[in-house]
Order: sequence, then C-alpha cells, then structure tokens
Amino acid sequence: MVKDFLIVGIAGKIRSGKDTLAEIFIQNGYFGVSVGDIVRERSRELHSDDPNPISTENMTKTSNYLRAKLGSDFLFKEAIARYKYSLKSKSYNGLVIYSIRAPIEADRIVENHGQLIWIEANDEIRYKRAMENLRTGDSVNSFEKFKLAESMQFTPDPNMPDESQMNLDYVKNKATKLLTNNDSNMNKFKAEALELVKSIKLN
Repeated sequence: MVKDFLIVGIAGKIRSGKDTLAEIFIQNGYFGVSVGDIVRERSRELHSDDPNPISTENMTKTSNYLRAKLGSDFLFKEAIARYKYSLKSKSYNGLVIYSIRAPIEADRIVENHGQLIWIEANDEIRYKRAMENLRTGDSVNSFEKFKLAESMQFTPDPNMPDESQMNLDYVKNKATKLLTNNDSNMNKFKAEALELVKSIKLN
C-alpha cells in the first residue's frame, strides 16, 4: 500500500488528450510519469531491427511483454520509484501517472485511494488529431487501420494473464472521474481540465 501522497492516473484512447491533461497537473505542482514513455524506451530496444520500433503495434507488444516478464504491476512500481527519487530534490502535490492501459495499474491507483481519470473523445476527432499532428512512430493510415491498431489495446490476449496486458475497457470502467474532449476549442478543454485538477483530493 502506498501512503502519504496522492496518485492520479490518466487514461483514454489514442489522442484523447491524456498528455494535455497531464501537463496541466504538472504545471500545478505534480510530478508526472508517462507509462507510454517508459514503454517507448523499451520498445526501441526490443524492436531495434524494425523500421518503426515505436509503432502502436510494437508499443502494445512491448507493454504486454514488460508486464509478463517483470511483473504485472512493473510499470506502476517504476512510476512510484521515479516519483520517490524525485522527492530527494523537490516536493510535489502528488504523482500523476498517464497513459494507464492495464487493469493492474488501474487497480493499484484506486486501491491506494487515488483518482483515475478517463478522457472520452470520439473516434473521428481522435483520428483527425492523429493525422494532423503525426508523432514519432506514427504513420499516415486510413481510419480503418487507425482503429485496427488501437483495437489491440481493448482485446485481451488469451495467451496472457488478464492483469498483465492492456484492456482499456476495464480501465474505463474503473475510472473515478470522466472528462470529455470532443471540442475543437483546446482552450475550453484546458479550462475544464484545470477545474478538474483543482478538485482532486486524496480519498
């Protein structure tokens, strides 16, 4: 059990606004750890022979691999370790872990009296955002391919323990708060996100 500090988890589909919300938490005194960044580092190592080692498909495989080989809650523990190390030089209002995608991570946050925020955004808007602002590892795809690549994060692999793999349906159902991001006006979303950040307290 983690005690004495607030943990906030942020989850949602690709391009729903997770990084934007996390940045607002960070600007308001939280230490941020991106699960995606941890996985991205390892995916570059594991798929170094692939032209696109951090594609959605490779990132999903890497994420599942890390949880299977290093423990289902490895990424949660790594985030906690990075936060505690950071406390040696600076104090924070709490820890925000973003890009939560596995049941074990959602469970750990909630059972430690934290808050788990799900950001809802419709598929067409997310696809438009993705194609207009390609990130490293992204490629121009049809809407159908975009959805197919993402589906791996929703469909459990029967060959792996449930808690060790991505399952966004589970994570969404575990969320304690919901934030919608379907508006093209980013300032509106940021204002609503800031109000949410101010409302967060240790349960």
